[in-house]
Amino acid sequence: MFGGSARAQAYDTDAVHREISLEDAPVAAEAAAACAALSESLLRFRLGENPAANALTCPVGTALTIALLYAGSDAPADGVEELLGVASSADGSGAAADDARDQTWSALQNSLLIYEPTEAQLENYNPKAIPEIPLLHIANRVLLVGDDPAVEQSYLDAAREWYDATTEHAALSDAKAALDAWAQRHTGGLIRSSGIEITEDTRLVLQNALLFAAGWAWPFDANDTADEDFTLSDGTVVTARLMRDKLRLPYAQGQGWQAVRLQYAEGSGRTVMDVFLPEVGTNPSDLPEGTWAEASAALDANAYGQQRMAEVRLALPTFDLAPGPVNLLAFLTAQGITLDSLEHIGENLEVDQAVQQVRLMVKEEGTVAGALTEVSITESAVPDEEDNPVSFIVDHPFVVRILDQLTGLVLIEGVIMDPTATTG
Repeated sequence: MFGGSARAQAYDTDAVHREISLEDAPVAAEAAAACAALSESLLRFRLGENPAANALTCPVGTALTIALLYAGSDAPADGVEELLGVASSADGSGAAADDARDQTWSALQNSLLIYEPTEAQLENYNPKAIPEIPLLHIANRVLLVGDDPAVEQSYLDAAREWYDATTEHAALSDAKAALDAWAQRHTGGLIRSSGIEITEDTRLVLQNALLFAAGWAWPFDANDTADEDFTLSDGTVVTARLMRDKLRLPYAQGQGWQAVRLQYAEGSGRTVMDVFLPEVGTNPSDLPEGTWAEASAALDANAYGQQRMAEVRLALPTFDLAPGPVNLLAFLTAQGITLDSLEHIGENLEVDQAVQQVRLMVKEEGTVAGALTEVSITESAVPDEEDNPVSFIVDHPFVVRILDQLTGLVLIEGVIMDPTATTG
C-alpha cells in the first residue's frame, strides 16, 4: 500500500487491485463466522499449551494471510476453504470456488478500509496518542528473496488484484532487515521485528499487518483508576490498575458468564470491544466452545434494542500485552490442515514457517493494537435494565474481542489471564 521498504526494491506488476464491494462477496457472513471460530480455536489451542498465560490473536490477519497464500489458486490445500468459511460458496452466480474465495476475502478486506490512514499519518503515527477518529490500517506484502525466487507472475498478479499486495525483492542478505522495516512501519512501531527466520532456501515471505487505534465513545477518567486486586487462575492475587465508570451499555448474560460491549468514538460507530467475564472461579477456556460467539450475538441483539441495555458499574483493567510470537503451523497441523498445494506460486515450494505477533494496549483514552502475520515459503527438497446497576467487575481472567459490526469480522481477540504481565 505504501512504497518500498528498506533494503527491498519494488517488483513490477501490471495487475490492478479490484475494488470489490461487500455486496459482491458471495459468502461474507459465513466467512466472518469462520473467522470468529478460527479466533476461538486458536486461543483455546494456546491456552491448552499454557493455561495460565495471556493469549492474543488477530484472526482476520490469519485468514487474510492464508487467503493471500492461495490467491488465484483453484486447488488450495485440504481444509483451507472450510477454515476461511467459503466451502459452501455455491452462490447461484456460477462463480468458481476460487473466485468466490478471493472475491469474499477481498471484499471483506476492502470493507475495513474506511479508517485507512494517509501515508503521512502512518509515517508519523504515535501509539501513545489516541486519534480522534478511529484508525484501522491493513497491508499485505510479498517479499521475493534471493537471486532467482522463480515465482509465477500469475500468482503475484493475483495477490495484487485480490489483496492489494505489493511485491518487493530483496537479496538474501538483506531480507531480514527488509521484513523488519516493513513490520515496524505497518504496525506503527508496535511490532519491531519479523518473526521469520531467513534461510538459504527461503524464496518468498508473505506479510500481513494490522494497526488499530481508537478512543472510547465515553473515555474513562484517569483519576478514577486505582490499584485493585486481580485474582489469577491459580488463586494468586496481584495488583492491577482498574479503570472505573458507570455507563449504560449493551449487556448480556448466560450460563456462567456475563458480557458488555464498549463503543469506540467517532467514525461510523462500527468498531466495538466486547468483554466476556466468566463467573468467579471459572477460566475463560472452561466455558463451552462457542460461548464467546454466543455472547457477541446476544450483545448484537441488545445493542439494537431487541432486548436490553443496562446501567453497568464497570471496572476494567488497563494493560499493555504482547505475549510473543505464535507458531501458526502447529495450530493448523492440530486442525488437520497442511499448507501445501503451492503449484500456483512455483515449483517445489513448501511453507516452512507461519508466525503471528500481536500487541494490545487498553487504557483510559482508548485502545491500540498491532498485529503481524507472516508465512515463509522455501524451496523443498524436491491456520432495558432495572435502575439498579449491574456490577461488571473484571478482577479475574476475562476475554476481550475487537470486532467490526458491519461485517462481523473479529479484528483482535485475547484471553487476559494476567493484565499485569509485562510486554515482551
